[in-house]
Amino acid sequence: MPRMPDHGTPIRLVAVDVDGTLLDRRHRVSAANAAAVVRAAAAGVRVVLVSARPPGALRVVLAALAGAGPPAEAGPVFVASQGALVGAYRDDGALVVRHRSPMPAASARAVLRAAPQGVAVNWYAGERWLVGALDALVEREAAITGCRPQVVDLRGERDDPDKLLLLAPPERTQLLDGLALPAGLVGVRSTPTHLEVTRDGVDKVRGLAWLCATLDVAPHEVAAIGDGGNDLPMLRFAGVAVAPANAVPDVLAQADLVVADHDHDAVAEALALLLRQ
Repeated sequence: MPRMPDHGTPIRLVAVDVDGTLLDRRHRVSAANAAAVVRAAAAGVRVVLVSARPPGALRVVLAALAGAGPPAEAGPVFVASQGALVGAYRDDGALVVRHRSPMPAASARAVLRAAPQGVAVNWYAGERWLVGALDALVEREAAITGCRPQVVDLRGERDDPDKLLLLAPPERTQLLDGLALPAGLVGVRSTPTHLEVTRDGVDKVRGLAWLCATLDVAPHEVAAIGDGGNDLPMLRFAGVAVAPANAVPDVLAQADLVVADHDHDAVAEALALLLRQ
């Protein structure tokens, strides 16, 4: 097992990416990872999911981590939709939105018009997942996340989205290269086939930083665990940056600590090391 770097400050909050980090390649939470999250919470360390997934797609993950959250007016708080939404689910299943940074619907419709043929545009506003059609790319995303989208005419949609997700076929990822976005929006690849589009200035670290400020947690009291390029801002923000062995090269280079890959309980190993300090 790798050694924990000499950080010198107790970690109070651990920000955990979901896909490629907490979840294995079958998109499941291992028993070891779930147990480690519960132990961390019992030790007074807050574990926060920080994901490009929208709130609805975090429900099944949160269910697998039941018991990991501190007592509160709602369940465990999370950062969703690439940092554009901070929220929690109450016991009755209602979403409590604590912070939100949506983009204008008009800008989102401009992205829709500019998207190349063959790219699926997914529109996420709170718990709403809207698509123009149920093609193979959308169906694959639904199978991964355990959610079902609503088919609408996106050209007339007025609900400001937290993010857009542009999906390209695995054999045509170049369709996402150099896509011109309207002023005020920014896009980042979470995987070669996934382009996450948010309002300019919105990313995972923005949602995480808002939450830390609300909880009075300083950046040096934070550890972050992530595998993708869209995790780099929060890894740079945190006092300790952790990467699973399957992370992309830029993330591995940024990490203070590299643990097992996501198929071998990366989060459990990371939390064990963090709780030893």
